[in-house]
Amino acid sequence: CQHCENPACVSACPTGASMRNPDTGIVEIDTEACIGCQSCIKACPYHVRTFIDGDPTFTLGFAVGEEDAPAHVANTVEKCTLCGSRIARGLAPKCVEACLGEARFWGDLDDPESDVSKLIASREAVRLLESEGTEPSVYYLI
Repeated sequence: CQHCENPACVSACPTGASMRNPDTGIVEIDTEACIGCQSCIKACPYHVRTFIDGDPTFTLGFAVGEEDAPAHVANTVEKCTLCGSRIARGLAPKCVEACLGEARFWGDLDDPESDVSKLIASREAVRLLESEGTEPSVYYLI
């Protein structure tokens, strides 16, 4: 998920289950409000949403991960949560922490003193599908 500032998935959702958190910028899904219509899946130009058709199954037979991570809910749509529960605890998203090559970075782009702002200022960066008008929040360094 690109956690867009103007997410197409949010405007396509008929129930308001897809939303952009105004405090964090994270695009979230309220599984209690999601009716599984999949309109958001069709609207997302990044193809990052998944429909959970029936009860979720797990390779190990049970879910693994952060204890406070959102549950997988049958007949709803899910996507990357940017580890919002970790961010709320002051931690980086798990993909950033777990990247052995240190190829992922996390931080506040609005803070010019943050490491991520300095990094983006020092290198060429692109965002995917900017022509879609979604204003993605993920940058790729070249």
